[in-house]
Amino acid sequence: MNGPKEAYMAKEKWVGTQSSMNRVILFATVASGLIAAYLMYRRGESLGSIAKQTIANPVGSLISEVKTRSNG
Repeated sequence: MNGPKEAYMAKEKWVGTQSSMNRVILFATVASGLIAAYLMYRRGESLGSIAKQTIANPVGSLISEVKTRSNG
């Protein structure tokens, strides 16, 4: 039977896993925003437009840029 110590340790393990997952998601979001901004800069967009799009939706901006690059 699980005692309070085992329950606490299980909760701590879950919280640690959740924290690691949040860090991975944050890193991936920041990385996708940076990559999208770089691709937009190479394409010649203004810095204001780049900032507006990548801050509002970094992952969507990356997807849009990859589609644009693959189409021509």
